[in-house]
Amino acid sequence: MTKARLAACFALLIPLATSAHAREPAPAGGLGGDPFGSGSETDPFAALESAPQPAEPGQAAQIEPGRSPDLTLHGYLESRDQIRTGANQAAISTRQRLWLEADGTLLPEGTAGNLGEVRFFASGALDIDPAAADLSDDHDTLRLHAEEVFVTLDSDDLDLVIGRKMLRWGMGDGINPLDLINPLDYRDPIASGRADSRVPVVLGQAIFRLPAVGPLQEATLEAVVIPLAQVDELNAPGSAWEGYALKELRKADAQGQLIFADQQKPDDLWNDAEFGVRLAVTTSGWDLALIGFHGRLDSAVLARDLVLDSNGTAIPRLTPIHPTFSAFGINVAKGLERSTIRGELSLKPDLPMMLRDDKATPGYDRRSVVEGVVGIDRTFGINLYTNLQYYFTSIPDAADLAGESYDHGMTYEIHDLFLQDDLEAGIRGVASFANEGWTFEPYAEYRLGDDWLLGASLLLFEGPEDSRYGQFADNDMLNIRLRYSF
Repeated sequence: MTKARLAACFALLIPLATSAHAREPAPAGGLGGDPFGSGSETDPFAALESAPQPAEPGQAAQIEPGRSPDLTLHGYLESRDQIRTGANQAAISTRQRLWLEADGTLLPEGTAGNLGEVRFFASGALDIDPAAADLSDDHDTLRLHAEEVFVTLDSDDLDLVIGRKMLRWGMGDGINPLDLINPLDYRDPIASGRADSRVPVVLGQAIFRLPAVGPLQEATLEAVVIPLAQVDELNAPGSAWEGYALKELRKADAQGQLIFADQQKPDDLWNDAEFGVRLAVTTSGWDLALIGFHGRLDSAVLARDLVLDSNGTAIPRLTPIHPTFSAFGINVAKGLERSTIRGELSLKPDLPMMLRDDKATPGYDRRSVVEGVVGIDRTFGINLYTNLQYYFTSIPDAADLAGESYDHGMTYEIHDLFLQDDLEAGIRGVASFANEGWTFEPYAEYRLGDDWLLGASLLLFEGPEDSRYGQFADNDMLNIRLRYSF
């Protein structure tokens, strides 16, 4: 393996450590409620899953003081097929899913003095996916799993949340440099052409409502503790989402050029904890937030040392690890009559980065990284929605690093409604301006009444084979979904 190829591998293993994770965007046409609130979307291709739900997670069971606790059950049945469109027209996934959610009130407000209202939310799924299971060990043919399960205590001045939860921080729509809490869903990482999907983590969350003084309309201080950090898992050999870097490193391991050791994930409760704090205010129509975070790097870097093989020859051993890092940033959003402007800027001092020299030990160094997003979404006419977001990553001192010193690009989405607003059709994707490739996804979804949804899209990846998006060019796919909600 040449030095250039090894350097490319090292850079690809951490594409999301130095560029922001993408998340499924907020609802079209505005902020979608509190722009600093949490999101709960974990299912891939989430934009095709926006059929009306009876309740927002953890928000449905609103009970007047003195009423008895209630319970709401809802969910959906769904068939999703992802079929490659290239020379290898095999199915990536033929997932059949039963999704269930339950939410309600355990203790209505006023039943326990000044305790406030105690609510709960739980969701989970039964998945059958023989096609994905045939590709790799990442998937089981039959999988029963919980998603979000948490309890919320609401009072006048304090909200507490304990459990397994999705929690979105950051204002970028499609790219979020400060969205650091939930790791990537390695089994099903692509949510859409412009967003990835995540998995919930066990956490404790406290939100303090602060006095609104002077020009402030609202102010909150939020603290989050994750007792055991969760990180991105490496895909198994043969997975549809096993990237170029992993394939090359495993090939070199098989040829005896190096030893590719097992991933070392955080496993020490509390010693491997993560912490975050956010101060959010609303003033003169602007939503502002200051964010600080300390935890483990979601994407692995490779720790390198030398070991002796059976012949006594020293060869490199590469171990995927997740060092600690910190991040600080600010985000802003302003909702206008028919549009939203938003921006985000983050500083990650001493972020672990892979070195270009494939013989250097320990194989990575720490550098300061600046990331940002600025964008606008707007609705033209009645329903023509447009969303453009420019993102960048800057590493001032990157001459000896495997990655580039400046990475930038754009996410986009345009869609409109037809047939009495029952049909939504549009395009979305990501375009890198730094030779990391692009994605493009034309899509349509048709709603029949309140219960049925039929969706289809064609997701395309393009770029050099060792680039962020081009490495998945063989995964150009047709997605077909049929869902019944109840």
